[in-house]
Amino acid sequence: MRKVLIVEDDKFLAAIFALFIKDMGFEVVGRCRSGVEAVELCNSLEPNVVLMDIHLEGEMDGIQAAEKIQRELEIPVIFISSDTSSSVVERAIISNSYGYLVKPVQRKELEISIELAYYKHKAVIDQKRKEEGFRKFISDAPVPIVIIQDGKILYLNNEALDFFHTHYIEDMMGLPFLDFVEPDHRDRFESFIAPDAQNGKLPGRCIVNMKGLHGGTIETDIKGSWICFNGKDALQLFLNDSFQPQAHE
Repeated sequence: MRKVLIVEDDKFLAAIFALFIKDMGFEVVGRCRSGVEAVELCNSLEPNVVLMDIHLEGEMDGIQAAEKIQRELEIPVIFISSDTSSSVVERAIISNSYGYLVKPVQRKELEISIELAYYKHKAVIDQKRKEEGFRKFISDAPVPIVIIQDGKILYLNNEALDFFHTHYIEDMMGLPFLDFVEPDHRDRFESFIAPDAQNGKLPGRCIVNMKGLHGGTIETDIKGSWICFNGKDALQLFLNDSFQPQAHE
């Protein structure tokens, strides 16, 4: 059964929403009239979905409360408001809410929005947990692994930091991976990664000369595959650093 918290400072509307929700077969776990109380109730009651009015009593409005609830507690929020001004709608969009219903709200419209928010949020959380597990897996892997997206380094594990002769991931994040491939080997590398994301594992391997963050040449045996990372296609590269670095003349 879906557990719903109603945040609405109009007692009549709150009662109507509660009747709708009970008629849907869901549970109303609480009702409140302020953003501060909404955050407190989410902490204690752990609802599955929050229905949030925007203009509330107190200093914290509905959008501010929703941002705090979603950031700290990962509970989806659906806004319900009669305010359709562009500035308010824009704030609501930026807050990453799970819906915006304009009063007066129909029962069926509310039911569909709650169900969509519940399942969309579940999918987002499932994906987040998978990616957290994947990050831990590659962080602990005994080989250098680099993930690149749109040609730039998105993530790399501890072994890869050693490979590039740095201790800080911030030194590498966002840099073009090609910057670390010797110029006369870049065409070879780009041909190797050319197969599109639908093909999964990249065929064979690619041996190129690479360089560390502070110089030196590293003859590198690269294997790779296309993966989904942060919801987008990305390349996972395994770097065989068994060859010893050679200092530049």
